[in-house]
Amino acid sequence: MIFVLVIIAIFVAVSVYFFFKVESLQREIILMKREMTGTKKENKLYVEAVATIAQRHEEIAKKKLLDLRKNEALDTKVIEIITPMVNNYAIIFNDSIRAKGKLQSAVKKVYEGYQKGSYKTFSNHIAQSNTEIKRAWSSNNINGCIIMVDALLQSENKK
Repeated sequence: MIFVLVIIAIFVAVSVYFFFKVESLQREIILMKREMTGTKKENKLYVEAVATIAQRHEEIAKKKLLDLRKNEALDTKVIEIITPMVNNYAIIFNDSIRAKGKLQSAVKKVYEGYQKGSYKTFSNHIAQSNTEIKRAWSSNNINGCIIMVDALLQSENKK
């Protein structure tokens, strides 16, 4: 009889221990869920902010390109070379931001979708450009994308 009572007492003690352990784990899970929900909301806001920034940069680049087109002293061939990049700036920006090393592949995808062989013309133009543009192109990241578009428009603006 004492043996049975000892086993029952051990069983009750273990059950109470696990009950409180489960309660504390449930509280931790609830806190983690709240934190995860907050993180998802914050992430959504950041994604929207980045998309807005990309669109705004694209609008600015398009305005600069339109100003360059109005200036008849510029070579129209060069403007035609950089037009697909400026017109698809937000797409390239978003692809570049997702991972390092995606700038060149995003630009290639845009140019090949624009016209067959246009990427080769663009890469030849980059090879003949100034060192700032070459450095931005070789960086192959989001910072290079921003610098390169700005430098392309500025270099064409100076000519």
